[in-house]
Amino acid sequence: MATDPVLLNVRDGVASITLNRPESGNALDLPVSGALLGILRQVAADDSARAVLLRGSGRKFCVGGDLRSMRAAPNRGAYVLELAHAAHDAVRALAALEKPVVTAVQGSAAGAGLSLTLLSDLVLADPQSVFVTAYTAVGLTPDCGQSWLLPRAVGVARALDLTLPSRAISAQDAHALGIVSRIADQESLFTEAETLALKLAQAPAGALGHARALIRSGYADGFEAHLDREAETISRMAATEGAGTLINAFLTRKSLAKLSSFPPHLSFSVPLPARRVVPGSGGLGGRPLRRELAQLEFLDFSAGSSGEFG
Repeated sequence: MATDPVLLNVRDGVASITLNRPESGNALDLPVSGALLGILRQVAADDSARAVLLRGSGRKFCVGGDLRSMRAAPNRGAYVLELAHAAHDAVRALAALEKPVVTAVQGSAAGAGLSLTLLSDLVLADPQSVFVTAYTAVGLTPDCGQSWLLPRAVGVARALDLTLPSRAISAQDAHALGIVSRIADQESLFTEAETLALKLAQAPAGALGHARALIRSGYADGFEAHLDREAETISRMAATEGAGTLINAFLTRKSLAKLSSFPPHLSFSVPLPARRVVPGSGGLGGRPLRRELAQLEFLDFSAGSSGEFG
């Protein structure tokens, strides 16, 4: 329903998730956090949802935790602890998602809203949007993984500069720091974000999910361990029928019509060793890949006859 705190619409392979408290700037309270967790679990289990688009309704993406609900709580400390745990459950679900996440930011991304952008893979922002850590301005400290994610995104010195004085930065500065991937006009922000999410949904989702996992797991791995993880992952992917088909199609320039006749069991499914999931690490599960062959134009076929990408 339109009055639900978080909305979900799955279409053409894109799961559009909308924070739906526009009157409060999409602030996170217990109902929003619980609804977001439930929807993220639903999306994770839905094979038809191959990419995610996260956005907020109204004029702002997300202003962070709901300060009004904190003020109204009989025991503010106990309430904030409950809210932090609820929001962190949703953050864990977003971090572990095995699908690329595109986020569209309008107005502002503050506090936990900034954390959601840091957990996204591609962030589009309108030129007038602002980004701010916000916590220390109201006597609080970061949550939703921000104190872990922000220094890894911008460096320790810049993270402290943004956190201690709670300094707001423009979309342009956020882009320069690597928090924002692209800046889009206000009028076309959501259209561009939807177009990008649709493009990702039409790409080889198994490969995108594994690439997301590798890049994000690098936060926690040492370099030597990460080299081993890269080698293990690319070799396992290379052994799948789906990867073999795409490599052969790239080298022989097979037409999409020929690809559409491949058997429905074609997949990137691989047996992968168990590993811990760290915040922002994504996942390594394989999924059936029949539809991933339907849009082979996503690959760059401008490579020379050798088939090299370089």
